Amino acid sequence: MMGSRGCKGGDECDALSRGSRRIIYWKWGALRAIKRRYWKRMRKTAQIEVSRTGMVAINCGPEGM
Repeated sequence: MMGSRGCKGGDECDALSRGSRRIIYWKWGALRAIKRRYWKRMRKTAQIEVSRTGMVAINCGPEGM
């Protein structure tokens, strides 16, 4: 559904790629903040895409099995 959305800016590319993470040293908490922003944007675009296509999540409880 989502696929690859790509990175927005060089910081995200560096924070999410293995090679760059081994070279660049981040301040405490900076890497986590960059990743949090990235995944928040991915969740937001996925939510918009789901609402745009009209797909609805189905809640299967114990009675639905």
